[in-house]
Amino acid sequence: MRTAAYARFSSDSQREASIRDQLRNIEAYCDRMGWPRPALFQDQAISGSRIDRPGYQAMLNAARAGAFDTLLIDDFSRLSRDHVEAAQAVRTLKYLGVRLISVSDGLDTARAGYKLEAGFRGLMAELYLDDLAEKTHRGLAGQALEGYSAGGLPYGYDSTSDGHGFRRSINPEQARRVLWIFERYVMGDTPRAIAAALNAQGVPSPRGSSWSPTALYPDAKGVGMLGNSIYAGRQVWNRTKWVKDPSTGRRRRTLRPPSEWVITEDPSLRIVDEATWAAAEARTRAIRARTALMRSNSGNPRARGGRGPGYLFSGLLRCGCCGSAYVIVDRYRYGCAKARDRGPAACANAAKASRRALETVLLAGIKDELLSEDAFAVFEQEARRLLREAQPDPRESARVVARARAEVENLLTAIRAGIITPATKQALETAEARLQEAEQQHRAVAQWQPAQILPRAREIHRSLVEQLERIEDVPAAREALRSIVGEIRLVPENGSLWAEMKPGGLASLSQLTVVAGAGFEPATFGL
Repeated sequence: MRTAAYARFSSDSQREASIRDQLRNIEAYCDRMGWPRPALFQDQAISGSRIDRPGYQAMLNAARAGAFDTLLIDDFSRLSRDHVEAAQAVRTLKYLGVRLISVSDGLDTARAGYKLEAGFRGLMAELYLDDLAEKTHRGLAGQALEGYSAGGLPYGYDSTSDGHGFRRSINPEQARRVLWIFERYVMGDTPRAIAAALNAQGVPSPRGSSWSPTALYPDAKGVGMLGNSIYAGRQVWNRTKWVKDPSTGRRRRTLRPPSEWVITEDPSLRIVDEATWAAAEARTRAIRARTALMRSNSGNPRARGGRGPGYLFSGLLRCGCCGSAYVIVDRYRYGCAKARDRGPAACANAAKASRRALETVLLAGIKDELLSEDAFAVFEQEARRLLREAQPDPRESARVVARARAEVENLLTAIRAGIITPATKQALETAEARLQEAEQQHRAVAQWQPAQILPRAREIHRSLVEQLERIEDVPAAREALRSIVGEIRLVPENGSLWAEMKPGGLASLSQLTVVAGAGFEPATFGL
């Protein structure tokens, strides 16, 4: 008997001892049954409504690997708070031959009728979460209507309790930064430029790290700082909600109807004066109008503001200093995304590279590698393998010949028995033609050898490599390059960029490092 246990608690407010309590009950059950102590899989401070729990997934993977025969849980709600996922987990474990025992509530998949009990308990576990969410939401609504904080703490404010709830108050130092951010935005600075300036000044972000443009951008959900109306003295609660994708288990934020919003005016929380707030809103509306026009002109109302990667090395380049992506930063050059978005304080690599020069140099290095004898040997080996897999099965062609010959023999037997009609004569001619064709195909299959069509392999290989940059299907070519070189790190050194190609696929045959050299812009640290 090989046993395993799964334990879980849901939130940070619960104690780590909850895991020990669950395990103690499970171990006591094992002792009573004379079973060995179980191997423990656990998740701490993770809701049972999620399917991406690390411990839960590790337990399922161990079950698939045959690591245990019996899984014990303290009660069925520990397994999952999603009744569909709970039912799927029970079915999976049953299929794998794993017995599931819920110690506290008595469920045992070795007993008859366990499906009804598991379905009922799974549904009750999910309904508990729904009921808890409804009660929590109702309580928060009351807090919001009375002017208390019913959500997270925005940058620029402190939170203090008066015994009935938490009220926000202005943090003077952060408030000055908030006003500065709005003023810069109204004056025309982009969220990216503002974030870079804050990072250059060493101002910690709300999460204590560097500032990102997304923390500032005023989106329609009121998440970005420049769109949060609390800075104008107006608290808005219940603007958004989280919904879970049933196929992936991932949550996404969606906007509620304005009729459900709870809005309270509190002039004491105003940081940005009315004129500045109005000017910021006007600029945001103008930006959204331009974006909407661009989408309309593109013919795709669901298109995003940008387009997918359109160049051969898009998505393959990384900054050798910070590890961020190297992306198109203007009309024709690549640069470090973090240095562009967050400024030199976040990454000092301001070196930019001409797209055409970069592609020319990198493709030259990749071609040299692919034209090497080692690479050709891999190409030839792979071509032979594919040709062998494509070779028709001679046993199948022999079976086709046998069937065609049997059909001819049957018709000849009928003719010998005196069944001679125009129909049988025509059928015999057709059958003999099929037999002749089947015999020809069988001879061809038996004589077919992959080596006979490989004399031009080197010529074909060189032609494919030399046409690499002329491939019209850029996404397919990019994925092929990804399989060959993995990723490419661009490292600034002595006024040049060095491209270090991480071994992967064919490139693992020999370490490929090429100097960027001419055509790359010297490293300059101005943005």
